[in-house]
Amino acid sequence: MGTESDKSQSTSELLAGWRAAERDTLGAKAAVRVAELALTAATAAVEAANEVDGAAKASLEALDRARAAALKAQAAAARAAEAAQLAFVTAEGDQARAYQVRDTAEQAEGIARDLFHAAEKEARDKP
Repeated sequence: MGTESDKSQSTSELLAGWRAAERDTLGAKAAVRVAELALTAATAAVEAANEVDGAAKASLEALDRARAAALKAQAAAARAAEAAQLAFVTAEGDQARAYQVRDTAEQAEGIARDLFHAAEKEARDKP
């Protein structure tokens, strides 16, 4: 018949078996969650692939439109370059006039400064 030590060893084995089964259950639950996530990811990948296919078709259409727009833009750019050249020539003249105005203003400032100092000196020198 079973002794007390057999009974307690048997209880220990049962507890160990139960804990092992718990670990197996947790592992199986985790595997189910991973499988669910993998299915969700695969579904998203299929949807993304379909979107990419649609985008590729749209890109081809856009490419044709872009080519036509680029030709128009090239013509507009040529006209803009012509206008820019004219603006450049005008700006060169404006710059030269600005230098002249600056030089005149500096001269006027110098004259005004000298007149102020002369008046100030004259005021100090008066008894």
